[in-house]
Amino acid sequence: MFLVPFKGSAKESLKISLMVSSGKQRSVFVKEIRRFMKEHPEIETIHREMEQESYKNAIDSWLSSEKFHSDVFLWFSGAKLKDFVSRGWVQSIDDLWKNQNWDNKFTKISKTAVTVQGSIYGVPISYYQWGFYYRKSIFQKYQIQIPQNWEAFLKVGEVLKKHNIAPILLGSKYRWTAAGWFDYLNLRINGLPFHNRLMAGHIAYTDPRIMELFRYWKELLDRQFFLKSHNELDWRSALPYLYRGRAGMLLMGNFLVPHLPERFINDIDFFRFPQIKPEMPYYEEAPIDMLIIPHNARNKKAAQQFLAFMARADIQYDMNSQMGMISPNRTAKKGKNKFVQAGAKILEEAEGISQFYDRDTSRKMYEAGMDAIIQFMKQPEKIGDILKDLEKVRAELF
Repeated sequence: MFLVPFKGSAKESLKISLMVSSGKQRSVFVKEIRRFMKEHPEIETIHREMEQESYKNAIDSWLSSEKFHSDVFLWFSGAKLKDFVSRGWVQSIDDLWKNQNWDNKFTKISKTAVTVQGSIYGVPISYYQWGFYYRKSIFQKYQIQIPQNWEAFLKVGEVLKKHNIAPILLGSKYRWTAAGWFDYLNLRINGLPFHNRLMAGHIAYTDPRIMELFRYWKELLDRQFFLKSHNELDWRSALPYLYRGRAGMLLMGNFLVPHLPERFINDIDFFRFPQIKPEMPYYEEAPIDMLIIPHNARNKKAAQQFLAFMARADIQYDMNSQMGMISPNRTAKKGKNKFVQAGAKILEEAEGISQFYDRDTSRKMYEAGMDAIIQFMKQPEKIGDILKDLEKVRAELF
């Protein structure tokens, strides 16, 4: 059942399904939908919303259902898109892309992210950086400098520990938050081409280069840098540890900013994941959110009108400047938010980007991989056996 209808002098209807992670995000989407309705009074637009984790668990059944339908879905690029395309669940928008001249408006990175086997399957609407968020006042109090390399990062952790502050905040109740650590360590140690081949199933999880990654990670565990109760917290419930000064640094995506209390915003800052190997270029995580038209949409014409609307520079600026995201439409104005500006800078300097562990590889692989990551954080001494079991999954799948 669709939850929020916006009624006009409706001659046709458009149904939109949205995944929301915050009240701010929801209010921004609603605002843009109302604006679309004002420009298209002939279309009755109906939208349903669902919390992020529930949405991800339900979307397969929606797309495969003969009864449920929606004309537009919010979704992810990467392997999650490729999976839906391979099942025939997503409509190609090649003609719309060409007619709108979007090659001249969207970044090459964002176009590549929505392209599968030469065809385009969605409109990129937002992307964002990952990195470390920290309290400036705490770093100033203990004369901590932003770490540029691994050795400096370890020193920061020891200083924080000395003052009874958990160096690294993590809320791993939802496993994907820990997967961010796997991705960044792999990008900094082995690089993006290696990471992409691993995600595609072409490299064994028992490869010595993967073991090297976990040796670096184990060093953080051995030093007891992570918040002890991280497995009991999700990323939202973990945030108070950061802004109340009980934990020093949090590796997370910029979507967390709307969840920070306004009184702490000026004291929160950001830095990118430090370098580990000096010869390795900077590769970054930058997940791209997109809008897709499902194969069973009943009003594909109106769906294309909505995608064209959401692709506009003015809409992307208005939306992303409020949500703290970066606009894939490169003709859109840049947001003034300090986190957006910091993120845009590091992504412009990056040699390449990955999406995220659970967006870059197949469902069965990332499910097994995230289980393995959580098991490792509980029993780091068993990493050899954990990777052997994970390799069995990879070998069967690929």
